[in-house]
Amino acid sequence: MKKTITTALLLSILGGSLWAETIKVFAASSTKLAMSEIVQNFKVQNPDDTILITFSSTGKAYAQLANGFNYDIFMAADSIYPAKILSDGNAVGAPEIYARGAIALYSNNPALIKQGINALKNENVKHISLANPKLAPYGVAAMQIIKNCALEDVASKLVLGDNIAQSVQFVDSGAADIGLVAFSLIKSTKQNSHYALIDPTKYTPLEQAFVITKYAKDKPLALKFSKFILSKASQSVFVKYGFETK
Repeated sequence: MKKTITTALLLSILGGSLWAETIKVFAASSTKLAMSEIVQNFKVQNPDDTILITFSSTGKAYAQLANGFNYDIFMAADSIYPAKILSDGNAVGAPEIYARGAIALYSNNPALIKQGINALKNENVKHISLANPKLAPYGVAAMQIIKNCALEDVASKLVLGDNIAQSVQFVDSGAADIGLVAFSLIKSTKQNSHYALIDPTKYTPLEQAFVITKYAKDKPLALKFSKFILSKASQSVFVKYGFETK
């Protein structure tokens, strides 16, 4: 009898580990606060599964994927890169939009924020932080704002971060006086007087989408987690950090 109980216990322990899965997820830096919370929420319900999440610029991660790095889910800061991944033959399904991002003017100097977008022309502003448009969709949007607001003259002041999180850090550290950054990275962490939302008509909407990649073809956890990202609970987390959702 004792042997039977011991065997049953061992099988139970092994069974739990046998069913556990691990997936690798790329998520755009703009989602760092929201996705960290979403992963924690998922783990509460799925303690045996592991979500390995990497935050970076969408362009850099796309290059990694194209060169064979096995991200199972690719969460971009736009819908263009996921469409490319599908076109490349590296996705197992169509892109799904999970949130819409917003850009904010951000500074440690509230007086600059009161001036709105024209603060970029202020003679006391020596450095303007934004993400590198060659790597980050938020950088592309920031350049659109500068162009559409007829602020091309500030080009010599621009300081480019490798990703949008680094652009926030440049302002935090004083390396930049002001920045065009992801609202999602400052809404819950900065004082209201330190930021102002940019008119969304000044840039192409940041429809952020994900795809399940070819590397997740035989990984049920990838589909399960992707559905969790689109769940009402997770969508409310995105809204909490400044994104818009359906």
